[in-house]
Amino acid sequence: MAKLETGSKFKIILSNNIIDGISDGPIKSDAILVEDSKIVGLGNRDEIKPPIGADAEIYDFSDSTVMPGMVDAHTHHNGFGDGRLGDELVKLPDEMLVLNSARNARKSLFSGVTTIRENGPKNKTMLELRKSILRGDQIGPRMMLCGRPISIIGGHMSYFGSQVTGEVQSRAMVRQLVKEGSDYIKITATGGSTITSDPLRPAFNLNELKAITEEAHKFNKLTAAHCTSTAGIKLSVEANVDMIIHSVFKDPNGENRFDNKIAELMVDKGVYINPTLHVFRSQIWAMQKNMIDKPENKQDILALDKAKKEFDIRVEDLNKLIDLGAKVITGSDSSWGDYQLGNTVYEVECLELAGLSRSKSLKSVTKESAVSIGVDESVGTLAKGKDADILVLGKNPYDHLDNLWKVRDVFLRGSIVDRGSTDSLSRIRQIPPRN
Repeated sequence: MAKLETGSKFKIILSNNIIDGISDGPIKSDAILVEDSKIVGLGNRDEIKPPIGADAEIYDFSDSTVMPGMVDAHTHHNGFGDGRLGDELVKLPDEMLVLNSARNARKSLFSGVTTIRENGPKNKTMLELRKSILRGDQIGPRMMLCGRPISIIGGHMSYFGSQVTGEVQSRAMVRQLVKEGSDYIKITATGGSTITSDPLRPAFNLNELKAITEEAHKFNKLTAAHCTSTAGIKLSVEANVDMIIHSVFKDPNGENRFDNKIAELMVDKGVYINPTLHVFRSQIWAMQKNMIDKPENKQDILALDKAKKEFDIRVEDLNKLIDLGAKVITGSDSSWGDYQLGNTVYEVECLELAGLSRSKSLKSVTKESAVSIGVDESVGTLAKGKDADILVLGKNPYDHLDNLWKVRDVFLRGSIVDRGSTDSLSRIRQIPPRN
């Protein structure tokens, strides 16, 4: 089984290209001193030494790039990324979902994602997996868990186990999730792919949303709301939700219409935006793959054209949010739909496609993502006092984002991850359809 190799108490990591997640490019320092799980020094290799009398294990990555481990703020580790709906996934026994989640956790970590925020598992499956990882029975990234998303009766993800009605039940569910060990509160503020829900209409009333956010904030828990309609975004922002997921601007009749006033309100309030662009693009890829070597079907062609237009609108809307100064972070939404775990890089690429600069795109999956989920005191940047979650790449991602795929090694809490073989990532990566 893959494992963490702890080695010496002190480690010195050398690289001529260190990206700290703070600066806009590689920094002048070329050495990192790690003590156990923490970064205790960052500077020139001639100056970085362990304490007198102590030995240090040297990792010479002079020809590689060293950067913070990636932080994916939106994952679904229960799933398979094979296109099945959550309505089908939930029919599987919890034991099977825990096992699959453990497999997915390894895929995430092997790809360089050292921190994840889980956005919707069934029952206590991810809470139990995290316990197993912390005991050392399994290997996986550090996890920020919602426990289960809060939904209305029959709402999106209601099948995962937390349906409420009214302010009293809303507050009670927050307290229950906090009791169980949830790190934040996920709200399905509109419908979604769940068969019994409507993605174009708000799920909760404003008083219910306010009850959830007030109760969560009372316990120092952040909130994130799934929003696939303009009305849902508006209510969530008014209720002081900390992060808007998907951020789809659609009217009740399904018309795409960007609302500048609501967008400006999100920016003014400092709400984080998790666009989840690639989960939509992955559906397009799946449709294209299904059409290969099949007789031409007019219905399939029309569906594909519609999906492409929808994706283009999503990209355009995000570009408008970026121009307004919105705080955009990377959250893949894998393994929802056809998006498999271990492919977070595709979402980073989509954010750059929508207008984020190269530097901001990289920070969206390191520093800014860590800030957005409340773990920036520990991870997201390479600095003294931070946990040594470190990604080693064969090439510099400032030259091309595709270099994020060139994973050479991963450190988690100062220990190098035994990924089993050098081709582990090539077996994880989803390949786009050929043109």
